[in-house]
Amino acid sequence: MWRSMNFSLPLKTFTRGVIPNGTRHRVKTLWQERKHSAWFARTRMTLGCPELILHFGIGPGDDLLCTVVLHELKKRGGHTLWMMSKHPDLFEDNPDVDQVVPIDPRFREYAWVMGKKWQLLEYARIDFERDQSESPKRHILAELCGRIGIKGTIAMRPYFYLKEEEREKADWAKETIAIQSCGLGGQMQMRNKQWYPERFQAVVDGLKSQFKFVQLGAASDPALEGVVDLRGKTRIRETAALLSHCRLYLGNIGFLMHLARAVECPSVIVFGGREAPWQSGYTCNTNLYSAEPCAPCWLWNKCDHGRICMDRITAAEVISAVEKMTGKTRSHLVVDEFTL
Repeated sequence: MWRSMNFSLPLKTFTRGVIPNGTRHRVKTLWQERKHSAWFARTRMTLGCPELILHFGIGPGDDLLCTVVLHELKKRGGHTLWMMSKHPDLFEDNPDVDQVVPIDPRFREYAWVMGKKWQLLEYARIDFERDQSESPKRHILAELCGRIGIKGTIAMRPYFYLKEEEREKADWAKETIAIQSCGLGGQMQMRNKQWYPERFQAVVDGLKSQFKFVQLGAASDPALEGVVDLRGKTRIRETAALLSHCRLYLGNIGFLMHLARAVECPSVIVFGGREAPWQSGYTCNTNLYSAEPCAPCWLWNKCDHGRICMDRITAAEVISAVEKMTGKTRSHLVVDEFTL
């Protein structure tokens, strides 16, 4: 049975949209009963009032995808857009978001009391018992924008804004290849997204005479040999600055894939078969996908087929893809579009 990721709310009937005036009095009463009035007044005085508060999840990848929604809303005349997030660094200097606030349920009530909107974003429901996400019928960026009511043509790319001094500090990374050996150090672990660390090592071994590699990711990711090891040593903005200079990013589906796209870094992504490139990838990248009969399955960790979709992607195939991508002149990446 599919279960939504919506939070359990005191007035969960009104998790989306402006609540009726008759109910607002009840919310205000609850607010006073919970002794939130001082917090409410302080927030009103220091931050003002949003037109809309958005919240997705707790992972940086989810929040980065929300920059597409914020951009398209702002382009269509959206005013005073707030983002609820654990990762404010993602939104620094972003002109599409007016305020980044912590993940705090009081902000939901704040929006209701002010007669404004709070909206939880999602692109697919999750069945935790089956260890599986619902397979999206369109690209996840289109799904996010469509569910909030955006119409017309959208640009299918996330946004990240670097300062010039941040870029200058990462200048040494020019012409390097950024690589991540595993993505299990993230907030939501999905083994079916992971290629094999030993095959990433084989790619490094096959190309290290031509390229310098920089390993990014969590400190717990399997270490690769023959690379500049920056696992767990860079913050989000430092990682983005490095990727903005790198010749290429090589890795699995995940946060760094989306971050690389946001800073115009081309990528070779090992998709396997859990999800298809048309559901979550970018056509400017080389996406290595296994079109098995069971794919795309959107299973998280279970697999009845021995992860054949990942097993069939060889190190030689990845090496070839990297060589072809690096043989092209680096330029602004093609922006995919989708009409809602």
